[in-house]
Amino acid sequence: MINYISDKKLLTLSNGSIAYVLYINDAGYVEKVYFGKALANLDDFAQVRDAKYFTSSYYDTSIGAQKMYTDGFMTDTALMELSPHGVWDKHHSAIVLRDKSGSYESDFRYHSHKIYSGVPVVDEQMPHAKGESAQTLEILYKDMHRDIFVTEYLTIYPDKDIIVKSFAVENKTESQLSLLRAMSMQLDLSSKDYTMVTFPGRWSRERTYQERTLGYGTQQVSSNLGHSSHDMNPFVFLKAQNATMDYGEVIGFNLIYSGNFLFRADVSKYNCTQISYGLNDEDFCWSLASGARFVTPQAVISYSYQGVDKMSQNFHAFIKQNLISYKADRDYKPVLFNSWEGCYFTFDTESVISYINDAVKIGTELFVLDDGWFGARNDDTSSLGDWFVNKSKVDLHKVIDHCKQIGIKFGIWFEPEMINPNSQLFCEHPEYVLGNLDNKQLSLTRNQMHLDFANPQVVDCIYSQMKAFLDEYQVDYIKWDYNRSVSEHISKAHGTNQGEIYHRLVLGYYQLISRLTKEYPNIMFEGCSGGGGRFDMGTLYFAPQIWTSDQSNPAERMFINYNTSLGYPLSTMGAHVNDSKMGTYTTKALLAMFGTYGYEMNPNVLTAEEMEELYKVAQLYKGYHNGVIANGTLYHLLSPNDSNFTCLQCVAQDMSTSLVLLMSKLSNPAALNFLKLKGLDPNKKYSNNIDNCVHTGEYYMQVGINLSVVWFSEFTAYLAILTEVE
Repeated sequence: MINYISDKKLLTLSNGSIAYVLYINDAGYVEKVYFGKALANLDDFAQVRDAKYFTSSYYDTSIGAQKMYTDGFMTDTALMELSPHGVWDKHHSAIVLRDKSGSYESDFRYHSHKIYSGVPVVDEQMPHAKGESAQTLEILYKDMHRDIFVTEYLTIYPDKDIIVKSFAVENKTESQLSLLRAMSMQLDLSSKDYTMVTFPGRWSRERTYQERTLGYGTQQVSSNLGHSSHDMNPFVFLKAQNATMDYGEVIGFNLIYSGNFLFRADVSKYNCTQISYGLNDEDFCWSLASGARFVTPQAVISYSYQGVDKMSQNFHAFIKQNLISYKADRDYKPVLFNSWEGCYFTFDTESVISYINDAVKIGTELFVLDDGWFGARNDDTSSLGDWFVNKSKVDLHKVIDHCKQIGIKFGIWFEPEMINPNSQLFCEHPEYVLGNLDNKQLSLTRNQMHLDFANPQVVDCIYSQMKAFLDEYQVDYIKWDYNRSVSEHISKAHGTNQGEIYHRLVLGYYQLISRLTKEYPNIMFEGCSGGGGRFDMGTLYFAPQIWTSDQSNPAERMFINYNTSLGYPLSTMGAHVNDSKMGTYTTKALLAMFGTYGYEMNPNVLTAEEMEELYKVAQLYKGYHNGVIANGTLYHLLSPNDSNFTCLQCVAQDMSTSLVLLMSKLSNPAALNFLKLKGLDPNKKYSNNIDNCVHTGEYYMQVGINLSVVWFSEFTAYLAILTEVE
């Protein structure tokens, strides 16, 4: 897959579907000369570089004369793999340093390279991509004037059109350096004719769909909130102006990281686009001592020449096969019932047991006790940081024993990175709070402050409490919440190195969740952040599913789920049925089934008819979800962003079964007569439950499934089931 053509100084990465080609020019700069669909011949790129008006010159101080670059290198127009900074290239370099003299200049040139199998684990502290069948190109760059080295890692997979990139910066000088920018990747593209698609939002309305046409200058999206955030998701994609769901060039980007990020697209006067992506450099300054090394998070690029859906499917396969570390991720996941919206903080042992007994009647296989079980917690003003059971409120042993007796699993809620001023932990260790307690004010959100997870002592304290709990109580699942952003990013544990705190907070989060997932590998962790405020690849490495949003109203959730699924697998998207009055229970349940299915309500007040509705969908989940939705292939047929419908189709890997979710926004009877499907075997025959007819896969894909018999009322969902027949 990766080759070095020495006579032409080309480094080629190709899996037979896509290709990424680099050229080492005579000056030692690495140029990107091609990224796209694989070509039969990858060694003829002279025309790409020769299509210039002239060659750049420079002044050689060693001989006191002007010279020209010998191989047609033009500094303004070259598509660079790693731009220098503070010299001729005024693009946004991925790496920016300041040395003891105050100079910002860096000029990294090719030094050597390696090619090897697999994906290197460059930093054990960080979540990372995996893949024994992958190949990696490692390029070592050296600064022109100092012993500063940058290693670039580029990994390509044989079975998916994914490239993973990252950098490591190493200081081999005798003096300390300040690392001011540490992006994970640079990608220079030869065109500006793209639409940039991003996913801004807010609490309960995460990941709305936004398009903007790239124009001259800089366009960017970012988070500076200490986590990936509700405000902007790190998933971004560019689509060529003629691209559709099934056709054309689409390039997707994501970051295996859970903190501040910055995605920047800069269009030059020469109609080229430079992408840089990685850590947000706002308030970032990492002290790089002599001999020290800094490793960036990995950036993931999904390339498609077959439209948006192929880009999406690349990401889905990568996340499920090469990212998530939970060992049972591909196994069936139980129907989950969460207590939060049913009782909030108001419960006792008997009421919880009554919830469990009624929850089982609607198919529940995992009961989760949410907030309110610990410390003196009866509302959101106290006890975060006090992770011991409030035994006067709930007998947790009795609750867990009851779950085991009736054959279901038990889960619990934590918010490890937070603290209330009204807590034992704060009284004993006020210094554990993030921020300067000498100031007159510290910000509160939801009556809580952020713990200083940049301080290993604080991480150890929370770990010890959680370990003591988990060693006493047998739980199968942990919901890990994070209900506020970072405001004051000051840690007394790090002296004057306060430019490191945002990143160190994320490393502290990773350290704690890594220790716990390794020590308790049978516990399934679910990420959460006031809903979907930390829905990112970094969290998915440890937690195979994330609560998608606190908004379960189907009128809103249909948008949130659809948009989220463009970048993330349905199997990672926490989705519950609640008691929202918008839509029937069947509609809400079918929508939730195209996620990780669960409930969040008071089961004691459900009628027999409502229980029957929910039980029926739970049985569908148990019969089809793992094989078709969780581990099948997803196609986006209709988007609520530009139509009256959400329509998602999942096809089993063996193409024997397909499920199609159709949900309307407004009442529109007979709006869809025939809906063309995708991904079926054209030669197989399938029956369907809508009109009970049998047709070939070719028929369903070319003519469509007959929906004239379906009446679409407002916010109504239907499930079409296609099953192979002889």
